[in-house]
Amino acid sequence: MKYRFNKTGFYLLATTVVVFGLSACGGGGSSSPATNTSSNVTYSTTSNKGDYSEWTLTGSSLNATWNVENDTGGINYTYNVVATCSAEAADGTRSCTIDAAASSCSAGLVTCLDSPTGNFDLMDVPGVALFVHTSSASYGSDQLHVGFAKNNNACSDDVTGDYTFIRTGLGLDQNFGMFRSDTNFIDVVHSDFGFDDSGIATTTPTVMYRSGSDSVTFGDSGCNNGVRTRTDMGGTDTFRAMITQSGLFLLDLPAGQGGLVAFKTAKAATVADFANKNFKGISFPDDSGPELISATSGAMSTGPDRVTIAAIVGSSTMNLSIRALAVAATADSLTSPAYPDFMAPPVMDTRAPGQFNTNPLAALYPTTAAIPGMFKFETGLTDTGRVIAIAMTFNSKLIVIGMVYNHRSLADTNPATGLPFNAANLYNSGNFILFEK
Repeated sequence: MKYRFNKTGFYLLATTVVVFGLSACGGGGSSSPATNTSSNVTYSTTSNKGDYSEWTLTGSSLNATWNVENDTGGINYTYNVVATCSAEAADGTRSCTIDAAASSCSAGLVTCLDSPTGNFDLMDVPGVALFVHTSSASYGSDQLHVGFAKNNNACSDDVTGDYTFIRTGLGLDQNFGMFRSDTNFIDVVHSDFGFDDSGIATTTPTVMYRSGSDSVTFGDSGCNNGVRTRTDMGGTDTFRAMITQSGLFLLDLPAGQGGLVAFKTAKAATVADFANKNFKGISFPDDSGPELISATSGAMSTGPDRVTIAAIVGSSTMNLSIRALAVAATADSLTSPAYPDFMAPPVMDTRAPGQFNTNPLAALYPTTAAIPGMFKFETGLTDTGRVIAIAMTFNSKLIVIGMVYNHRSLADTNPATGLPFNAANLYNSGNFILFEK
């Protein structure tokens, strides 16, 4: 987490969904109160560009507020979307048609550029979670919005605990880690990790400790309709946090700074939890358009513990093997590059406040292999990109959030900034999400 030391803020939301990766996320604001019933569900989402939205589904009718944000979490303007959505297709998606006459745009810090019109797709697990893919063909921008059923009573929840998180921002070099929260998400200890390949794509990387600080105290600007409003210590960035005791959080940061998805460590999944499941979802890479995913997992095998997943991503078929980070390389493990040694102590990055063993979290989690609910994907990957994921179980559902890290050179454009990368190294190059169906 960058927190105030690297100018970020974020949202947290709770829910249940099976996620096989996400795109970058952004900060935002709360809209009108949402009371979820069996036929009326409001989902809070974050997007890969940095926008916070709320989507209310009532049968085929959808009403949404999409907050377009700037790089400090301020709301530039808000799309008010009214749409009608189809029944679920064979691939799990629903096509939604916007009622342009009933939809609008409300100016915030800047004047609206356009107004909602056209079509978009969504996929939902009713009452649990959804993603929405919006296109820039008619208004707004090409984004993946991912979120969970809103809880308006989250303001009173005690959120004390340790959490595993993964970053979802394309082009970022902070990829995963942990945080420890007090009762109200004011005082937070955190550890942030990434990868370093010394500028050579096929080199086995090192796990780097990249926190800008070990801890932070946020400014408390209150809580409304389940959304906590926080500021960094300098008061520059505003962020909001919807938190519940279910254990799953979506942490949304200002535009261009990515986001985090986290859960309480007590909810962490094991390799066995991946076995014998069916998934639908979407991938969102940094170098092409989004692609739908259909995947089926097999039984768990041992030596080491692993679960195979056959996934159809667009027109490609991938056969993957899910293993814990602590599992050493085997004869069929990926090489050039191999995965790093997650059992080794992380190496201090220049931005870190000190060696990782001085971080308060290191006493319980001395290496990244000790982080609960983290996994790697061996076999089946055809380029130098590698995949890590976090996973939890909740209400008998598996929730998996993953990302691809890949080598990018000075000639490549960082999707987070629109500028060339400032160093040849490993960055988040794609995210993906799967719902258990």
